[in-house]
Amino acid sequence: RFSAVSSTTTTTAIRRRRYGNTVRSNSGLVHDMGGDASAFCPILQQPDHLLDWEVRCHAMFAVLAVQKLVTTDGLRRAIEALTPDQYNTWTYYERWAAGMTTLLLEQKVLSSEELSDVLFGDANIDDATTTKPLFQTGDSVRVKAFREDTNMTWRRPHIRVPGYIYGVHGVVERVCGVHKDPSFLAFGCQAPNVRLYRVRFRMSDIWPENYNDESFSNYGDVIEAEVYEPWLETSTLPKGRDFKNEVLFNHSSGNDCIPDLENSHSHSHHHHHHDGNDHSHDLRPFVEERAAMKEGEPRPGKDLYEGLSLLLIQKGIISAEEIRSMVERLEMAGQQLHGASLVVRAWIDPAFAERLVKDAPSAATEIGIAASNPNAPTILTVVQNTRDIHNLVVCTLCSCYPSGLLGIAPSWYKSREYRSRAVREPRKVLREFGTTISSNKQIRVHDSTADHRYLVLPERPEGTEGWTEGQLRPLVTRDSMVGVTVPTTAGKDTQ
Repeated sequence: RFSAVSSTTTTTAIRRRRYGNTVRSNSGLVHDMGGDASAFCPILQQPDHLLDWEVRCHAMFAVLAVQKLVTTDGLRRAIEALTPDQYNTWTYYERWAAGMTTLLLEQKVLSSEELSDVLFGDANIDDATTTKPLFQTGDSVRVKAFREDTNMTWRRPHIRVPGYIYGVHGVVERVCGVHKDPSFLAFGCQAPNVRLYRVRFRMSDIWPENYNDESFSNYGDVIEAEVYEPWLETSTLPKGRDFKNEVLFNHSSGNDCIPDLENSHSHSHHHHHHDGNDHSHDLRPFVEERAAMKEGEPRPGKDLYEGLSLLLIQKGIISAEEIRSMVERLEMAGQQLHGASLVVRAWIDPAFAERLVKDAPSAATEIGIAASNPNAPTILTVVQNTRDIHNLVVCTLCSCYPSGLLGIAPSWYKSREYRSRAVREPRKVLREFGTTISSNKQIRVHDSTADHRYLVLPERPEGTEGWTEGQLRPLVTRDSMVGVTVPTTAGKDTQ
């Protein structure tokens, strides 16, 4: 952690030397990313693999917008109201989930009590200010493992109980008072007061692999950790461990990176191999770390979305079928890429191209394409690349994008890096996408910050004269209609 902080500090210093002290945007608002050098890092362009819940979250917003229960402007405002820490650490659709929750609470479509109930689970947590402590100093307790209590499901992303003490028995060292549960404060929900305890555990119960040597057995080393009351249950044992169905050691073969343990701990026991396969009897923390990396960090917004969706369906405000249908519509928009149809028609029909640039919605209607986004009455504006001009589209305040024509926006388009750098060093951004623009050609960056959605009409590649629409269509990509790439015939099968 120290090295990570030092690295961040060093990077910030380098950016300040390069760009001066303007590392924050002029407004000072966390969402205003245009030119913010604190985000000047390489733009990650890996293929998008949106999680299922993220696609459904996008679809649910569109369904709610059609019903006029939420608006795009309202969602922006709610997201911008998140704290800087929330905004910077929550993913794109997690912020959407939080924003929708805020709007629905404000509109009294939902109540904070209803939301708290569905997020906490069926069993309400009593307010600790009106109840006596369940445990006293000296009581034997056991820490619940996460999966043992369904009421912990939503709260997992905000755990204040470290996983290494799951299933471990200990003794209450002291009662530490009552505190607000932090999990719901960000969403306008009424947070229950929960009691906090300090519990003492034997290290030999937590890390048996480190304390199996007789030289350590008599040390009596302990760990004292703070544990909230809902995570504790009465135990008849003041010590020991009971991991139940938790898998602590990896006995399977595979290609996971196995740490060099010989220089990190005293390793006196023997390894036993089974079935003729090489495998590792790893230290429990390494196994847990690799498992967590494979699973991905638990995310608060996903569970908020799931709870919100469940509540809206239970109340009959939306239906699962409406979400499914909207997901299909969004996915088809990305597959059909209606924007490419506009581009190809403009390439083969100069008169249509002129109408498209002058009045894109009307021109799109001519060939049966709806230019507006499904969740808001946006206006399509088409900007045309020429020999002298190259256009680039960005949204520095959020992620405004013609999703009805191009599908769901790629992650790089929504990233802090692209949003900050595109308006300040567009030529360098383009080079990262493999696009070099001549110094004789002007770059025009279009910041889509309000009601218009921009689509680039790229130049038709040379050597395609006489090609049919079917031959031209594969040349037009999503990225070329954003302006980060240009169409090319290289490597294209146009037969």
